Amino acid sequence: MEQTLNQSKLILMEGLPSTGKSTNAGILFSQLERNGKKARWIHEVARPHPTLFFYEAYMEDKEYLEFIARYPHTAAILEQLLIKRKNGIGIDLLDVEWNYYEYLGSDSFTDLKKYDVWNFDLERYKQVAIEKWEHFVEKQLHSNEIAILDSCIFQFQAYTFILADAPFIQLQSFIEAIYKIISPLNPSLIYLYRDNTDDTIDYLVKCRGTAFLERIWERDKHQRYYRNRPPGAESYKMFLRDYGSCARMLFDSVPTSKLSLEITEGNWNDYVDLLLNFLNLSYVPSRSFTLPNGTYMCEEINQQIQLVEGHLITPDGAKKKLMPRSSSEFFIHDLPVIIRLDGERIIIKGEQLCDRWTTSGAIYQKLSLS
Repeated sequence: MEQTLNQSKLILMEGLPSTGKSTNAGILFSQLERNGKKARWIHEVARPHPTLFFYEAYMEDKEYLEFIARYPHTAAILEQLLIKRKNGIGIDLLDVEWNYYEYLGSDSFTDLKKYDVWNFDLERYKQVAIEKWEHFVEKQLHSNEIAILDSCIFQFQAYTFILADAPFIQLQSFIEAIYKIISPLNPSLIYLYRDNTDDTIDYLVKCRGTAFLERIWERDKHQRYYRNRPPGAESYKMFLRDYGSCARMLFDSVPTSKLSLEITEGNWNDYVDLLLNFLNLSYVPSRSFTLPNGTYMCEEINQQIQLVEGHLITPDGAKKKLMPRSSSEFFIHDLPVIIRLDGERIIIKGEQLCDRWTTSGAIYQKLSLS
């Protein structure tokens, strides 16, 4: 079922890790702009995130007032940072830690982290998540942009519910509640998958290594799902198989315009054509471009990036392909971050993520060769 973009104000990109969600969201973002559409691509780890919770504290209004009473010196800072919602407030914990930790002090920051939504039980998570989705839809209805949400409707919710060892019916019911909330936006869903989930797991290991699986298991090993399961990467593979089964059932039950792309053969040009046809977009090729090579430093946040042969090298060494947005601005192929060249400087635009180098407005100065 096709969805015209004159109707839809929300595109949902879903799939297991290593199915190409972010890469294809990036392609879609650039093609929307080249087709004359205003768009915003919201990555899974964007911050502050309009629908998900990574490094975000949430307090009901009463809890916030009690916190300020305990730590009155924090009020001036937190009042500038808080995001007001219907029944409470959100606070970006990374912003506090990176920029205001010394002012707040260790005691108040430790107390603040107790309200990290990541640590909420399932019932409280559902309450604050619904409130956040409602807040997002209210704002999006008055926006002239098409929002691309990456890994929000399936992946984050699947991790939350499966790790809590909740029955599938609870996950399905919660996602149905979200669909009722977002229905005024006429959402479109794109789901990337491989028929055999083990093929996706093998590709994930090939691209990110077994150490990545070990890290995710280590992060979540305290969760109820992992009780009575073997430790380490093998246990996370079990989780991914369960997630894959749930995601397919969720896709089948979705009451909205949707497209599934089976990607085992890796025919990405064909998949992009199907994606664009589904959304009634024409493919517009990128212009040719040249970029300088060099190393750039932002002293304010102590981060360093490089430009090398049309790629950006992040502080952790990841190599990111760049695509032209204009003569001076460039998309990053799998991140919603935009870099703008300004003489000997790079200015960061677009969405800021949980990686500090993506801080919106950060200015990187080119280092001279010694």
